[in-house]
Amino acid sequence: MSEPLLEVSCLKKYFPTGRGLRKSREFVRAVDDVSLVIRPGETLGLVGESGSGKTTLAKLILGLLPPTEGTIRIDGTDIHSRAYRARHDVDAVFQDPASSLNPRATVYRSLERPLTVNGVSKSDARELIYETVEKVNLRRELLDRFPHELSGGQQQRVSIARAIMLRPKLLVLDEPTSALDVSVQAQTLNELLDLQEKFGLAYLFITHNLSVVRYMSDRICVMYGGKVMETGEAEAVYGACAHPYTLSLLSSVPPLHPRERSRKKYLLSGDMPSLSGEQKGCRFASRCSFAREACRTDEPAMKRMGADHEAACLYAGELDFMKGSDETDV
Repeated sequence: MSEPLLEVSCLKKYFPTGRGLRKSREFVRAVDDVSLVIRPGETLGLVGESGSGKTTLAKLILGLLPPTEGTIRIDGTDIHSRAYRARHDVDAVFQDPASSLNPRATVYRSLERPLTVNGVSKSDARELIYETVEKVNLRRELLDRFPHELSGGQQQRVSIARAIMLRPKLLVLDEPTSALDVSVQAQTLNELLDLQEKFGLAYLFITHNLSVVRYMSDRICVMYGGKVMETGEAEAVYGACAHPYTLSLLSSVPPLHPRERSRKKYLLSGDMPSLSGEQKGCRFASRCSFAREACRTDEPAMKRMGADHEAACLYAGELDFMKGSDETDV
């Protein structure tokens, strides 16, 4: 097994709420003790409902936010240390391509700017731009247009081209296809897989679409309330999930095969609990139909379920997910 490209260890990000005296100020624990690894050429799918901490984690990895505690290492070097200089090792493709492109700059200027900032000459930049737009299936005549003159799929191809031009080792993809229609989504995902194969890119793929994450990912990390609930190889998580929260997410996906339509469903109800103040027990306990008294007082540690499969549940591997009615509110 190859050495990790990205290694996140005990990462925390707390935001002050502004209430109370400075010494007793409460904090929102947006990311709370998260650890994960991504290896070269691998795709890690990061899933969870809104407010679970996915985008905050992405911003920490990109260096857009300073961590409260913990370390983020690229190729073994802490990204906040003086020894780390290769900021172009990590790049990002954001959810809304229109808002991530300068409306006053042509496509060509938007692609040229990161190259000139990093010392690439104009002649070399031109060749690299032409080469890259071909790889993302973008026609050269579109380079002289402004973002509003492009379709959503074309805008996202521009964003992808800009992200890969400096040949990063890791791409953070934050909902890269959610603003696109279904046919364009499929085309964009296939282009991302082709680029991964050509350049050996590693992806952190953030999405709400569980069907997409299964198609794209080698491994899956499930977050809830700022914590990792379950992580493992994609087929292990989909085929034998061990955490009730993962079960509820998978239950929300409409079944494609007729024989799966009679499966047990565990549907979430209620809202995610507040992430401010002192936290006790499992973050999911208030919404979990399998919760016991210990779940409300004892914080679960990661329990190994297989070779590369872990779940943060006190009773992981002991719960019978087949019990209950056809539709159970969790």
